[in-house]
Amino acid sequence: MSRVLVIDDSPMLLELTVRALTAAGYDAVGAPDLATLDQKLAEGPFALILMDVNMPEMFGDDVVEYLRQVKKVVAKLVLYSDISEAELDAKTKNSGADGYILKSGGLEGVLGGVMGLIGAPALNVPTAVP
Repeated sequence: MSRVLVIDDSPMLLELTVRALTAAGYDAVGAPDLATLDQKLAEGPFALILMDVNMPEMFGDDVVEYLRQVKKVVAKLVLYSDISEAELDAKTKNSGADGYILKSGGLEGVLGGVMGLIGAPALNVPTAVP
C-alpha cells in the first residue's frame, strides 16, 4: 500500500507536497486541520502520515501520541518541519514518531524520505488475462 496522508496548515505547501507525492506514484491526500484528519483516517489506512510540527491548533509531535493511542493508527508517523534538525530529532524521539523530514530539503527531500520509510510506490500493473 502506498497511501500517504500529508497534514499541513499551509495550503500552498500542502498542495505542492501532495502533488509531488502523487506525481511520484503515491496515493497522496492532504489535511489542513484535525477535523479533516479525522475524515481522511475514516477513509481507510495509510502507509505513512507526514505531519507538520507547528500548526495553529496542534503540534505534530502531540498528534503522534493521539494517533497511536486513541486512533490506533499503525501507519509510519513522520514529523515534517523547518525547525532545527536537532530540535526535530528530539521531538521525533520524544513523541515516538517513526522519523522526520526537514522542510529545508524541499520536495526532493520529502520524496526521498517517504521512499526511505515505506519504499517506492506500488505500481498498478494490469494482470494478463489468459
